[in-house]
Amino acid sequence: MTYRKDIGVEEVVRALLAESSLQFQQQGEYLRKGICPCCGKKELFISTEKPWKVQCGRLNKCGWSSSTRELLPDLFADFATKYPPTEKDRNATASAYLGIDRGFDLSKIRGWYEQGSFQRPRSNEFTPTVRFYIDKGAGIWMERFIDNRFIQKIGRKAHFQGAHKGMAWTPPDFSLNEGDRCFLVEGCIHAAAMYHMKEPKNAAACLSSGNFPSLFIEEHSGKNITWVIALDGDKAGRKGTRRFVRMLQEMGEKYEVLLLPDNGMDWDDYYRDGRLTDTFINDRLYHGKLFMAENVHEKAYYMYMRNGYRTFTLDYANALYSAEVYTDKIEGELSPGKKEDGEPEPEKIDLGSEQGWNIFMRHHDVDKLSNTLPRFLYMEIDDVMGEQYYVFEIHYANGTAPDIVRLEGTNITSPDALHKALLNKTRGGVFDGDFKQLKSLRDRWLGKRMRMVSSIPFVGYDDKTKAYVFQDRAYLNGKELEMNKDGYFDVGQRGIKTSLMGTHIVTEGEFDPSWLDKYITAFHYQGMVLLAFWVGSLFVQQVRDRHKSFPFLEFTGEPGAGKSTALEFLWACCGRDDWEGFDIMKATVAGRRRAMNQVSNMPVVLIESDRDNGSPDAKAKQFDFDLCKPFFNGRGTGTLGIAKRGNDIEESPFRSALIISQNAEVDGSEALLQRVVHVHVDKRHHKPGSRDIARWFEKQNSKTVGGFLRKALKNERKILETYEQAFHHFEDLFSKSDKIRNERIAKNHAQVAAFGKALQIMFPSMTDERVAKLGDYILERAEAREQRLAADHPLVEQFWETVQYINNAREADTEEFLNHSNKHEQIAINLNQYRKECLHQGQELPDMNQLKKLLKHGKRHKLIASGKNVSSRWEKYKSSDLDESGKQIWKPKVHRCWIFKR
Repeated sequence: MTYRKDIGVEEVVRALLAESSLQFQQQGEYLRKGICPCCGKKELFISTEKPWKVQCGRLNKCGWSSSTRELLPDLFADFATKYPPTEKDRNATASAYLGIDRGFDLSKIRGWYEQGSFQRPRSNEFTPTVRFYIDKGAGIWMERFIDNRFIQKIGRKAHFQGAHKGMAWTPPDFSLNEGDRCFLVEGCIHAAAMYHMKEPKNAAACLSSGNFPSLFIEEHSGKNITWVIALDGDKAGRKGTRRFVRMLQEMGEKYEVLLLPDNGMDWDDYYRDGRLTDTFINDRLYHGKLFMAENVHEKAYYMYMRNGYRTFTLDYANALYSAEVYTDKIEGELSPGKKEDGEPEPEKIDLGSEQGWNIFMRHHDVDKLSNTLPRFLYMEIDDVMGEQYYVFEIHYANGTAPDIVRLEGTNITSPDALHKALLNKTRGGVFDGDFKQLKSLRDRWLGKRMRMVSSIPFVGYDDKTKAYVFQDRAYLNGKELEMNKDGYFDVGQRGIKTSLMGTHIVTEGEFDPSWLDKYITAFHYQGMVLLAFWVGSLFVQQVRDRHKSFPFLEFTGEPGAGKSTALEFLWACCGRDDWEGFDIMKATVAGRRRAMNQVSNMPVVLIESDRDNGSPDAKAKQFDFDLCKPFFNGRGTGTLGIAKRGNDIEESPFRSALIISQNAEVDGSEALLQRVVHVHVDKRHHKPGSRDIARWFEKQNSKTVGGFLRKALKNERKILETYEQAFHHFEDLFSKSDKIRNERIAKNHAQVAAFGKALQIMFPSMTDERVAKLGDYILERAEAREQRLAADHPLVEQFWETVQYINNAREADTEEFLNHSNKHEQIAINLNQYRKECLHQGQELPDMNQLKKLLKHGKRHKLIASGKNVSSRWEKYKSSDLDESGKQIWKPKVHRCWIFKR
């Protein structure tokens, strides 16, 4: 049995069954009923004999698929640890890499390679390699690095030893006979894939697209070999293909050109995908002919030979053409009749011969339709506005760089409409075709299954696809996705991209978990609560799906305590430089709503909304945080009517986590305060040297610490599993406290503490002891929050103390001077009189606007009514009315009072 069947297949199947997020069930020769990472349905399946591609069975509604290498990256990593070389098998690591990662049958390639080791320059770091000898006697080889982490670190995949210009790698027993074909591919692994075909092909590795194997070809000159140029389909490979053609022509060698699609797949990828067949090769040879056509007539000739159409459209050199072929005349010349009776039937001329080419050239016409080449990419869907666009990549015949252009459906309904659209939206594009030619193009653009791309107006987590989408990267189930060349991310059968450009998030920075120790020194437990909450905000929608809510964080503190430094540092960790938050008081209602909707599964930070600058009327304007209460459950940020949609409205949900950072505490209703986890930053923990540590944090940016976000999103499953387990522990612990009776307070603080435990996934130095101490601190904050809710707000308590002081300062006959009520069970106070008496008695005057808001939620004296006229029991005035004796009547003076229950 082969290595691949003994170890590779069984290892992969075991890993698939063990992956808890997939929940596969083995049924015969397949694993079935797995949970699709894209649609969430139990339709995932994979063959146990060829476990290299996972597919969702909902082909029409989902169609998600992935290679096993992409789905289980840990399985295809760290081969050196899992399969170390032994005395019995010195090639164990290399064999495991080729058998498991590349899917090769090692019985076919034994002796072609050996295991090597490469030392990183100017370091003591080594990595195992797969070594292919180009000339073993001369000590010339190519070695492919096995460890992907090492590849990312060093920036290349392979190392060459010795000069190899003009040489090629071939298997040890390689030979070519008279009239053979030989495929010239780039890599040794690509060549090995060709030998795994049902009918193996002769293949030689040129080692790069820039190395023409002249010495190798000269060795086989005179054998009438047909060299099949089969380099990679990328830009470098296509450039190398043209160069190889010129060199082979100069050497007088026979050649063919095979053009791979420019989709990032190599020969071994097609092999693992089950698509490396003779049919595939023949199709790509046809595309090679089209690629190498020297003019539009030659391209039309190859297309006619394949399809036989009388009229068709084609492109050449980034311009559009129409071709008309006079088939009757061509067929007449290809099959000439007998000139005289008795003469033998003349042999039919082959259209593919030189004579056939000449006949074709006499009987066809080509007209130019456009000086551009519109390449249809995808349909972009705007679900909010109910609009859709056809997105094209426009290439220009004059060499101008291509543009991405969105066209409406009406732009492709007629030649005139397309002509105007190109003139208006491109750099000089025109269309001069007719309706029939446009229909031919439109059928080609729209006739096949279209790629649907959703455009989201925010950055971060999209709950429909379960993907995190940023401008340059996306993350799905812990896997990092690269943006494709068409400008979007592939997620199942759909694509997705963000249309938000104003808020740019970078995820490519570095991440060194050792900064946690300095962070604790600089920001103490208050900063650790912020860090735990920040990590929680990256998964807030998943948490709300499970627990229905997620708290707000109130991050207050005295000036200079480090609030801004901590916030700006954590934003840099999430790829956003020079940002602390936005001042909600400087924004319009529409601006606030948009700011709240810009990010998803990230924090929204509101800063300095209290306006406390020390002046008596400093708080004349303050944001009403009670408006934010719906955000606790992720509900709407505001309602908008949708143009041209009748009574339909748009109400975007709050997809983020709310952080409030200011000097003073948040005031509001009891319902609001229950939703808040509050920490107050001070300078008591500052020590000698703290300033220097804080300055280190001030110097960091997204390049130095931005890998924090990538690390968190790649560990999404582990973080959420750790959170879920820790949450139940902390909720039980907090609920047992005699000082906490409010279940919501216990739950909110337990959620933050649980993410404190989840920090262990990212920070090895986050010990159990630190988790426990952080939990104790959060418990203290929960108890303080309970105490705060059980008593009046400090400003309200100050109000009643001042009222009592003013009353006591009056004469005995006017007890409770400020109370104008005649009812013993009520207290009626005129706030303007209260303000006047405060000034007169030298008492501190509170912010009256803020006081009015807080008095509505008082506990000691419940508010009965505000602004109600009350006849004072103390103050009277002479009215114009007279009593029976003719004297003026004294009547109670009326005051507009706030009435409270005694």
